Amino acid sequence: MDEFLENGDAFAIPDLWQKSSLAQLNARESSADIDGLSPFHDILFVAQDLVTLPSLNPSSDDPLQTTKGTEPKEGNPAPFAYGPLEELEAPDSSAASSDHEEHEEFDEALEDVWSAKEVLQPSAARLELKNWESFYDRTFKEPSSVCISEAGPRVFDAWLSYKVATQSPAPALQSDAVLSSLVQLALGRESLLYRYEEIKGQFAPVVDDIRMSGYSRHSFNSLTEDVISYGSQIRQARGIADSLQDSRKAAACSIALGSGVNIILSALQAHLGDSLASVRTVLQLQDLVQQPRLLLSCLAPMVSKATKLGDGESVSMVFNFVQEMEVSVPRFQPVMNHLLAHVAHPWLYSLELLLGLGAESFLSTGSEHDREDEEKRLQRIPKFITSDLVKTVLETDQSLKLLQANEPEHPMARPSILSLFEPPSLQWLFTRHDIDRTQAQAQGYESAALKALKEYHLLGTFTLPQRLDNEERPLPSSHDLTVQTTFPDLLSQVEGPLATILMPGPSALATTVSQTLSNGVSVDEALTHPPISLTPELSISALLTAQSRLLAHSTLHLLFRTHCLRSHLRLLHAYLLFSNGPFLVRLSHALFDPSLPSAAFQKGRIRAAGREGGVGLQLGSREVWPPASSELRIALMGILTESYRSSFPDQANKLSGGTIASDLPGDLSFAIRGDMSDAELDKCINPDGLEALDFLRVGYRAPKPLDTVITSDVLDRYERVSRLLLRGARMCWVVRSLLTDHSRNTLRQRRSNKGTVQRFKIESHHFVTAIFSYFSDCINEIWTAFEHRLDTIEAQLYNYEVGRKLDGILGVRTLHEEVLDRILAACLLRRRQGKVMALLEEILGLVLKFAGLLRRRLSEGKEAEDDNVVEELYALLKRKSRVFVTVIRGLQEQKSLVDGEKMFETGRAGGEEMGNGIGRLVLLLDWGS
Repeated sequence: MDEFLENGDAFAIPDLWQKSSLAQLNARESSADIDGLSPFHDILFVAQDLVTLPSLNPSSDDPLQTTKGTEPKEGNPAPFAYGPLEELEAPDSSAASSDHEEHEEFDEALEDVWSAKEVLQPSAARLELKNWESFYDRTFKEPSSVCISEAGPRVFDAWLSYKVATQSPAPALQSDAVLSSLVQLALGRESLLYRYEEIKGQFAPVVDDIRMSGYSRHSFNSLTEDVISYGSQIRQARGIADSLQDSRKAAACSIALGSGVNIILSALQAHLGDSLASVRTVLQLQDLVQQPRLLLSCLAPMVSKATKLGDGESVSMVFNFVQEMEVSVPRFQPVMNHLLAHVAHPWLYSLELLLGLGAESFLSTGSEHDREDEEKRLQRIPKFITSDLVKTVLETDQSLKLLQANEPEHPMARPSILSLFEPPSLQWLFTRHDIDRTQAQAQGYESAALKALKEYHLLGTFTLPQRLDNEERPLPSSHDLTVQTTFPDLLSQVEGPLATILMPGPSALATTVSQTLSNGVSVDEALTHPPISLTPELSISALLTAQSRLLAHSTLHLLFRTHCLRSHLRLLHAYLLFSNGPFLVRLSHALFDPSLPSAAFQKGRIRAAGREGGVGLQLGSREVWPPASSELRIALMGILTESYRSSFPDQANKLSGGTIASDLPGDLSFAIRGDMSDAELDKCINPDGLEALDFLRVGYRAPKPLDTVITSDVLDRYERVSRLLLRGARMCWVVRSLLTDHSRNTLRQRRSNKGTVQRFKIESHHFVTAIFSYFSDCINEIWTAFEHRLDTIEAQLYNYEVGRKLDGILGVRTLHEEVLDRILAACLLRRRQGKVMALLEEILGLVLKFAGLLRRRLSEGKEAEDDNVVEELYALLKRKSRVFVTVIRGLQEQKSLVDGEKMFETGRAGGEEMGNGIGRLVLLLDWGS
């Protein structure tokens, strides 16, 4: 002990650092016989030596070097020791003089503390955590862990190899290589360990039963299952999306769906690419692909169904999926909203063109066939669009086509002019802020366009709004392009918008995907969005209704002011509904008056004119029927023209640019029906039959653009009423002739038939005049109400306020059709009233048969033979008349019940506006009560 002190080595105690044998025995016992691991004691300790880091090997230049004479024991760290102290010499004068210099050198050495070699070249010694045990006892060493999971991957691999030594163990690959392959798999790419199988449509490992070091085969497969599934979904989705984009037969919205899916996949790859650099374990990778995998699982069924769908069907399908995800997976609602907007963009852009709002470039104006195909495709409107919006779209499209065909210089017919009024573009909107902003822009557009319309209607010209910069000039339309327009001029006009198209900004869909995966959706933001079911109408209704009102105002001005729609409607009322008295009188005389000379051609005889300078067909006084076409033309010559000039002198003098025209409006003339069947033609041969004049019609053809209101279907309804009224004119002439017949045989007829003939005449006259006066009164009442409605519509043309309510072409046409339907119902011409009209025709046929019987009796003198026939005819007339009155009374009760229900529901009597006079007919016919 003393000799150690003499040497100055205070720590040179024998076996100072040697462990106690009890401590070694305790460590060895604590690491054995746990969970049956004692047989693998040697394996564990060998593996423990593999994962331990090498001991500290200090260099000779290290200022904190170990003692030269002391060697560390096995399993113990190299101890630090101070060397022997040198003997101190007595200070001298030279040492005192150099003390200041030594302090300066020391200060200079401390100026850069990070320049020490220990910092620049850190020791490879293992740094240990400090604990209280080592503080109190420097010989304390932390015992080795008995858990294999904490001993490192190599220990686990060694134990696993020993455990399955009797079987063929799965090869344990390096962690870096396996993790790199899994990262490529998460990006949907093939790697060294995984290949994509086209037949199965999924990724599969190149080598069976591979595993990563530190994992068993079962746990490794369980952890990588999600990654393999995610990579397979990416590959499948990209394949379908690419096929949609490359397909020539796919619809535009289906191609947009493929494009949107590719954008989402690219955004997912970019998001994973930024995060994969920090991945160190398979668990981190599994957690990283969890949300993208959920998003792809939502897209997979939607993409697979879009291969054979049209535009409207594709948008409807995506809309339904987005509605379902709004409740099931709200986290990805912003992504699905932007995808829906992306898919619907081609349809919305086509809708803009359909409404006349899209600025057509010179590249799309050359092919009219392509435009027609595009418009046919646009008719496939998505199913979620309400019926009111569909009706508005169709009416707006029809109004635009009408303006472009009949007034191409109109500002509403030129998309390049409309773009100057800055209409908002049709986009799918999801936030209340965007919806309010679009509504404000639509109101501003409508206000500017109404100002231009007012100037155009009053002055014939309008002032274009000025733009502040040339880059916002509209693209040229097909109307503005001429043959002399050069390509450089066109290129200069589209330079600004074309540069924007060719160099788009970052995709909003990709940005939304990245933000959603990183931050999610806040509750406050979700509450500010309206439900997805309301967004279609909120997105397009503001601009659609504004454009619809503008085009409705323009087309109604075109119909009412430029082409005089009301004059043509009055013409139809006067000559097809027989409201013109002079025309009906002249026509009745030309057809039925026996006093007029016959228009039939007789050889060797010149046709003589009557007192009024005309000839007649003498229906009811002749046996040969129908007349020849030349006879018909001569008898009816000049009736329409003279009646029109006397009834409408102002319109007659202004036809064809102010000169008296030979043709009437709408080619108004008498014509022969060409759509009659053989059975109907056979009935026309009988001069005493009710159908004798069914071949004759008043022809009218609506000129353009009035044919949009006066359609062929409407003209068919006019002809049905006209045929009934022509029969009524004949019946009224017949019953009036029966009462005014004062021949010499009248007294004898009364005596022989005991007054039956006279009663037949009186009752038939009452019945016929009551029926057809009721028809005429109902038509006039309904038409008067129709005229009042037209006055209201025409007065709206002077209202140029934003948001006004205005009926368009469809509204006027629907109103016109409703008027004719009410007229048909009042005249018992509806299909459900067929039995009532058949009964009425039987009664009128009895009257005509009676008139023919009297005519033959006067000409042939066979009175006794016809007495029984007259009695039978009168009995039939009485019985059928009573049945008809009973049926009419039943119709009145049904009508009153229906009107009562309508009055209860709407607060007013239904049908009162258009004339509901079925009760008056009962009072007129029920003379026996």
